[in-house]
Amino acid sequence: MSKFERIVRDPEICGGQPTIKGTRVLVLDILDWVKEGLSFDEILESFPSITREDIQEIIAYAKDMIAGEVVIYGSKKSEVSIG
Repeated sequence: MSKFERIVRDPEICGGQPTIKGTRVLVLDILDWVKEGLSFDEILESFPSITREDIQEIIAYAKDMIAGEVVIYGSKKSEVSIG
């Protein structure tokens, strides 16, 4: 069982990109809104099908994805491996 219960990847929904469970709301869309400086309340107003806890889990998910990256040095092109 994944520690992220609110985030799912299903090849039949949004091409398999991570979404909030039970919705078609993309994790990346919410992260973009957070990056732009919108408050949780502003995001929730625009996406009434999600919760504050969904946003908190998205941020934790993004942090874990970044922490799990392994950068391969010495390559002529930029390569990142998720480990």
